[in-house]
Amino acid sequence: MRNETVKKIVPLIIFVFGLLATLSIFAPALYYEPENLTLTGFEIAVGTTLADNGYFLDLDAAELQVNYIVMAAYFSPLIAGLLTLILCSGNLFSLAMFVMAAVLFFLLPDYVEVVHGADEIHENLDWEHAYGLIVAAFASVVAALGEMLHISMAEQE
Repeated sequence: MRNETVKKIVPLIIFVFGLLATLSIFAPALYYEPENLTLTGFEIAVGTTLADNGYFLDLDAAELQVNYIVMAAYFSPLIAGLLTLILCSGNLFSLAMFVMAAVLFFLLPDYVEVVHGADEIHENLDWEHAYGLIVAAFASVVAALGEMLHISMAEQE
């Protein structure tokens, strides 16, 4: 009886951590110290204008453009968690999505560029991880570990 209860609870726990990783899109994700600028994952994913908000006043129309890599990083844990809930046994595809999301969260500052000027000059700033990005990466890693447990439990049957 205990083993059956664990088999039902593990997918829910995996889904909760995937949901936590996705909901952290609304928390501060990146920080740029010289301008004291903090951006949420949502602002990075859909893009925002920075010069209008009082940042980068020396630049002409500094902005972040839509970033599909960031969208993939934030929404793949949710999709993987839903797949885990829908499918009865663990699957490698969900595990790969959780691992991919965790890697993208750690590498995210390298993929965010500020575009400015009439010539649309792309500049990669020295971004630092904020707490929302660290929470998302941690949640994806825990969900990946849970998915490994789920896969091993399914193979023991």
